[in-house]
Amino acid sequence: MGVNIGVGNSNKTIFIGVDKNIKSQKDTIQGIDGLKGLAIIGVTLFHMFPNSVIGGFLGVSLFFLLSGYLLAFTTASQYKKGTYSIKNYMVRRIKRILLPLIIMIMIVLGTLYALVPEALAGVRSEVISILLGYNNWWQISQNADYFTRLANTSPFTHMWFMGIELQYILVWPIIFWLYRSISRWSSNFIALGVLLVISLGLGAIMPLMYQPGSDVSRVYFGTDTRVWALLLGAVLGLHYVDVNKSAGISKLKNTIGSIFLITSTLIVLVGYVKINGQDPLTYIVWMPAFTILFAGMVLITENKKIFAGKVFNLPLIKWFGHHSYGLFLWQYPVIYIFQKLEFLKFFENEIGYYAAMISVILLLTVWIDNVSKWFNSLISWSDFFKAVQSYYVKVVTPVASLVILAGGIAFCMAPADKQRDVSDLQARLEANALSQASANDKNKDVNLSEIKDPQGMVNIVAVGDSVMLGAAPALRNDFAGIYIDAKVSRYVGAGLDIFRGINNEGRLGDVVIVGLGTNGPITGYYESETKALIDYLGNRKIYWINNYAPGISWIDENNAYLEKLAKEHPNIIIIDWASIAAKHRDWLGDDGIHPNDIGIKEYSKFVHEKIKSDMLSKSSNDSNRINHKRVTASADI
Repeated sequence: MGVNIGVGNSNKTIFIGVDKNIKSQKDTIQGIDGLKGLAIIGVTLFHMFPNSVIGGFLGVSLFFLLSGYLLAFTTASQYKKGTYSIKNYMVRRIKRILLPLIIMIMIVLGTLYALVPEALAGVRSEVISILLGYNNWWQISQNADYFTRLANTSPFTHMWFMGIELQYILVWPIIFWLYRSISRWSSNFIALGVLLVISLGLGAIMPLMYQPGSDVSRVYFGTDTRVWALLLGAVLGLHYVDVNKSAGISKLKNTIGSIFLITSTLIVLVGYVKINGQDPLTYIVWMPAFTILFAGMVLITENKKIFAGKVFNLPLIKWFGHHSYGLFLWQYPVIYIFQKLEFLKFFENEIGYYAAMISVILLLTVWIDNVSKWFNSLISWSDFFKAVQSYYVKVVTPVASLVILAGGIAFCMAPADKQRDVSDLQARLEANALSQASANDKNKDVNLSEIKDPQGMVNIVAVGDSVMLGAAPALRNDFAGIYIDAKVSRYVGAGLDIFRGINNEGRLGDVVIVGLGTNGPITGYYESETKALIDYLGNRKIYWINNYAPGISWIDENNAYLEKLAKEHPNIIIIDWASIAAKHRDWLGDDGIHPNDIGIKEYSKFVHEKIKSDMLSKSSNDSNRINHKRVTASADI
């Protein structure tokens, strides 16, 4: 999920599209750094705590708006001064965007090469898509195929944003030329009106394209669904340069503007913790509405005469906005590597874990911003060598250079495929899905005289996702008469309707197995559906298989939530597949999630033994209670 814009400079704020050499009074735009800070805070918290700050992704829309604003502002300012040219425009973008981007990619690749080499599989095509500016479409193509989605957890997932940014940067000179042509033909107002109408028209694509229940990656990552925010920002930036007049405002307007800005900020903060990315209204209503709200916040904040706008000039929030590009570049890779290396176990508490993570992100951000500043201001090699006199840089840069070299080696040597056995997995899952209905029909008739298991283990219903689907043949061998309904990419929220359908067929008995939770977070997303499922199953015995998927951010929280459910409901027993799988990685395929040929047998055997052990224990306890009652009755007589 994930995202930001802007490159920092310690002398003057440098944004994507903002020229540090512009000196006029208008060039210091009040509060823009602070708004960027508000955006990067939301996005960062969303990446770090996706199950708590569930709406932090809204900051992405604010970044798009500000990026369009600043690019238009810079271009129009340079045009007025006669300094604008396509060549200079492209050179600035390359220096300010690509240099830190390439450094980040190489360092991450070098780190993975040293610490998590298996994570490099298939990375070459991903890196190429980032550098050529089509990563958002690359990710859409990957996510359209489930068999590469879970396997493709990546430190570069957030780079979809840069794909859209780079595409927009390429076409902006054409858009600006059209704007100037219309302005010469009529007026700036008419030209701005045309751009505004086009922007709002494109803004209708996301709600119209969204299909409830479908994969949202196409809607969320698409250039066509996102570009309207950039254009809307461009309208605001061009208006600021070409139309905006610094006339005074009344106290009433000042008060109204301040109230709007404060209220809007509170609404954004509430949205960060309340807006759910799985809610259809997010794509139909909330994301478009928040983009419009952000536009209003920019209009109020840029006006230096409105007092509340000065809130976004406070030093701390300005610092975050000032360094937002570096924070954006490093946050997702650092989070990914911390999760891959399971540092939470090392720190043994979340406070130390997240403190270390934040510290690494901040240190890398400061370093990359300084390196970028030196290269952008470089006039001669003597100037560069003077710049690296800094002790911090003298220490960090040589180490980083070695890691970058390792990253280059890793890029060249990385396996071509993300998951080498993806075709085998896909074939197994497709075959099991095709045979599922007929296999369930064959399992209807069970000869109880041949069953050695407790009778409660006969004719169990099992509902799960692709992990269970892959192991379905082994489960049928181990569980007499089992009815399996497993499907690729199934999420927890679908469980209730599945069990209802099975019950309507008269197949639902007193014992069920649930294997859901790999494909999305429960807390903050599907808690109500999960509770409704538990309520629907009532007093039935529920054996819930927890999840193992290293590198997937929601897995640990899902497993913790399932444990909490089991404590609240005595009829729920957790089968701890996660612990056993972590000790036997050789049972898993290349994705580290789905059991391989050996693993499906071990998975089924493990589930069977845990259920049998629990049922025998329950039977023994029930027998002891009956005997105790009989003894007591005899004594009473």
